[in-house]
Amino acid sequence: MGSPAFVQEVQTADRVGPSPAPAQAAWIAVGTLGALGMVLTGTRIGSVPGAGYRWWFTVPDAGSSLLTPTFYLSIAVLVVGWLGVGRAAFAGQLTVRRAWMVLTAWGLPFLLGPPLFSRDLYSYVGQGLVAHRGLDPYAVAPSVLGPGPVLASIASVWRHTFSPYGPFFVAVSKGVVDVAGSSLVVEVLAFRALELIGVALIMVSLPRLARHLGADPGIALWLGALSPLALFGFISSGHNDALMVGLLVAGVTLAVTGRLMAGVALCAAAATVKLPAAAAIVFLVVDRCRYLAIDRRKVVIGQAIALTAAVFIGVTLFCGYGWTWMGPGALHVPTELRILATPSVSVGNFLFHTLHPLGIPVARSATVTVIQYVCALAAVAACLWLLMTLRRHEVVRSTGLALLLIVLGSPTVWPWYLLWGLVLLAATSAQRSKALAAVAALAMLLVGPSGSPVLLGNSYILVSLATVAGIVWLIRGRRWQAVVSGHAA
Repeated sequence: MGSPAFVQEVQTADRVGPSPAPAQAAWIAVGTLGALGMVLTGTRIGSVPGAGYRWWFTVPDAGSSLLTPTFYLSIAVLVVGWLGVGRAAFAGQLTVRRAWMVLTAWGLPFLLGPPLFSRDLYSYVGQGLVAHRGLDPYAVAPSVLGPGPVLASIASVWRHTFSPYGPFFVAVSKGVVDVAGSSLVVEVLAFRALELIGVALIMVSLPRLARHLGADPGIALWLGALSPLALFGFISSGHNDALMVGLLVAGVTLAVTGRLMAGVALCAAAATVKLPAAAAIVFLVVDRCRYLAIDRRKVVIGQAIALTAAVFIGVTLFCGYGWTWMGPGALHVPTELRILATPSVSVGNFLFHTLHPLGIPVARSATVTVIQYVCALAAVAACLWLLMTLRRHEVVRSTGLALLLIVLGSPTVWPWYLLWGLVLLAATSAQRSKALAAVAALAMLLVGPSGSPVLLGNSYILVSLATVAGIVWLIRGRRWQAVVSGHAA
């Protein structure tokens, strides 16, 4: 007979089933199968290059009627694998090392495959080429490139639009094009490699932030870096949100672990990719000041303002494109595309279709614009409330919620924008929220594999009803308090 300890170990193993590592390996394999299926079918129906320019590998034309069902079946398989890994994460069995293994297994197919769900990578290439030719991407649109595979690959709505991004990303775009040469596929892969820097920053910083806040690092990575939304938005679509969020999370981590000014500098750098990242600076500084005497508060605020200004001025002058990126023209760019997945756009359309039949002389565009302003003001008001109640709420969670409010109240909402706040919330007590998990699993389905919005026609009715229902749910029973405190389901 074996020793009592050995018998107890065997009995325990019988109760819990397979050991964690083989069980996780099976779920990782399932997710990898889903990723491969998406990438292979995506070579035909994804956001592939235009003008007959093919990806560097593709599947045969035969069976084209099955491509779309197979693509969405592959998404379902990947989500199942992600949920399986999530079970291990919630059991405390997903280590940081294993999370890196999952990222490698699931991310590599998306890294090498064609863009899916968005054509923004081609816009980055186009803006980089504009800068490469010595022109100003804030004053010259990609249409100046003329006919060819690059312009044909860019979504039509962005071909005649100036760059809406910060100077750091515009300068980096030029550098990527300078290095990648004239091959469109190589240029896309090079931009993806750039965004992997942001993913790596998230993978390194998020576990540390979660431990500091008393949350589980495995769940944080599962929700914030390994989710379908993160894989599709950061790697497959290659959005520059990955670089912005990576710098943001690294900055927040430094700030809350005792290096405020280093954190402010990184958050300011993130804002030179996409300006909304600057919101984190305000929350971090206000949170630090509430522990300090009045005289010391003035010093900290002055240092943060000076450091942020130094980063903005230094990056802007070094890149040499002037201050257009902070002007009204650049800030207006996101309002030019009105998609029905945006709550303000759908509510505006719903209001127009309600008032117009009643004989009230309202124009659709004006109605939508008014609702966009109302939603933006409501989001700002809610962010100010979060800022004023920081004493009762943890700063990282409040910052994540504020970024989500900024997204939901903005004139245009794309699914990957939700990652701005979701990644931070993944490191807080909100990481076990079923609602966040549902968003991380399914939000990208609002966009088709080629990058076109799925919600069209009368779908504004559904979005409007969902928006109103969500607001009522939050208000009723004061559930918003549970959301803010991180205890919502």
